[in-house]
Amino acid sequence: MEWIFDGIGTAIITLILGLLTGGAVGYKIGINKNTVNQKQKSGDNSSQTQIGRDYNGK
Repeated sequence: MEWIFDGIGTAIITLILGLLTGGAVGYKIGINKNTVNQKQKSGDNSSQTQIGRDYNGK
């Protein structure tokens, strides 16, 4: 039981708890960032372009 409170035991436990906590927080943030809102305004006789990739990868 002493090895748990030694340096290597504490490092392993801290690593496991950090990975679990970081993964949970990252998942929580990532799951809420999946919406995209875009607004475009233009006047009469104007054309709009958007740069970037299409959803189908072209």
